Parts: sequence; C-alpha cells; structure tokens
Amino acid sequence: MTEITDILRAELAGLAGALHPHGVPLIVGGGYGLLLRQEHVAHSGVRTVREIPEARSTNDLDLFLSVEIVTNADKMSALRDVLHDCGYTSISGAEHYQFQKGVTYRGSQRTVKVDLLAPPPRDPRLLEKVRIDVRRIRHREARGIHAHTTPEAFAVGESVLPLALGRTPAIRVYIPHPYSFLLLKLHAYRDRRDDPTREIGLYHAFDLYRIVAMMTEEEYATAERFRDRFAEDEIVAEAKSIVAQFFADGDSLGALAILEHARIVGATIRNEELDGFLEDLRTFFPKA
Repeated sequence: MTEITDILRAELAGLAGALHPHGVPLIVGGGYGLLLRQEHVAHSGVRTVREIPEARSTNDLDLFLSVEIVTNADKMSALRDVLHDCGYTSISGAEHYQFQKGVTYRGSQRTVKVDLLAPPPRDPRLLEKVRIDVRRIRHREARGIHAHTTPEAFAVGESVLPLALGRTPAIRVYIPHPYSFLLLKLHAYRDRRDDPTREIGLYHAFDLYRIVAMMTEEEYATAERFRDRFAEDEIVAEAKSIVAQFFADGDSLGALAILEHARIVGATIRNEELDGFLEDLRTFFPKA
C-alpha cells in the first residue's frame, strides 16, 4: 500500500466526519473505491468469484453524489463549505467540481484531488431544481459547488456497501455495488481507450476484471437482478454495445488491454480466468 493511500484514507475520513451532521453521504468510486472494497473483502474472508489482482495506486478521490443530494440546495451548500473548511480549493478549468489540497506526509509534499460526480435526475420534478450541461450539473440555488455530469452513474446509490473508516461506526462512506461500478468503468474504458495520456484506458479494463473478481455470490445474484431490471435502459444498452465491441472474446481489444495492464503491474491472469471474466461480463450485459 502506497503512502498516498494513507493520506486518502485520512482525508476521506475527515470529509465524511465533517459532512455527517449535514446528512451528506459520500459514495466513493474510482480506484480508491475499489481499493476499499478489496480491503473489505480481504478482511471479511468472504468467498469471491475468483482471485483478486493487487489494487492499483491512486491519488484521487472520486466522490459520487446521489440525486437526492445534488437536488438539495442546503446539502450542496454544506458540501461546499466543508470542502473549503478542510482546505480544498477549486481547480482552474474544472471550477466547483474538482478540488485539490496540498498535504505534507512523512516530510513529502503531496496533492490530494477530489472529483465530484453525479447523475442527472430522471424525475422531471427534480430535474427542475438543477442546471445541466455535458460537463456540469448544479443546483440552481447553491453557489460555488457543482458535480461532473455522469449519466452512467444513475444506479450508483443502490445496494451500496457501507464502510466505517475510523473509530466511530456511525461515520461511514459507501462503495457502489459492482454492477454500478461496471457501468462506470465500461464507459470510462470506452472514453479513454484512444487517449495516450490516460494509458489508453488499460487500467480501466483491468479494473473491470477486478470488479468482477471480487464479487460475492450475493452481489453476483443482485447484479443479475439489476440486469433484468434495467434491461431496457438506454445507458445499459450502450454498456452492452461496449461489451460486444471490446470484450467479445479473448482476442478482443478490451481483453488484450486487461492482459497488457496485468503484465505492466506484474499480475498473473490465466486464460481460463480471463475467459470466465468475459463470460460473467456477458452475463450482466448480454448482447442485444
């Protein structure tokens, strides 16, 4: 575990504690959310689908806001104030939805970055409370706080995993259900696979493998229920298209990306494990 991980844990616990009195829960996605999920699985000793590759390092906190939060002016304003009070400043070019903070850890200066993301409301009554464009979603009455528009996060608040980071059990963060994580990572891989500055999406493909690998039997069954429930959803239809295009078999681009990233980080994924992952992915997102 890298030093930056310890910093992220401390910062996340501080933010969660400060937001607890305001009723603003934090749903942690991205690489750090997967790391927390993997730690939970390891400590619980629960049986998972297959062996889990080592977690990758990160210096970002991807924090997802539920529709209930992003459409509530008081809670969004409280989030803005807590970020400010905790020393975070808005990042130029991504004002009000990306924040950063310089921290000193073991004599070294580090930067922690927080990204706020949220799905657009689907209820027309809630939709009236926000302004949305391709980059941002913001409450009409809450100033100086936005979130990055993330339609593929529409189910991110469902069947979340609560985790206590500190000594106070009531102060928790939440990890998306694997099905929601897969939706997020499928779209991320699609969007980044041609971007050389983002490792052409290799780590997103690798994260997809890790998400399925660490699923429990109960989570697998819940994912199948989500599949049936959202079968006609247009975002899920796009996810099915991504799976069909990039994860059809062991020679597809997404599968090769998983193996390439595994080689880079020194992880071993056997052919039968990769084939099993691809079969599971097609189970959750079958070809239309």
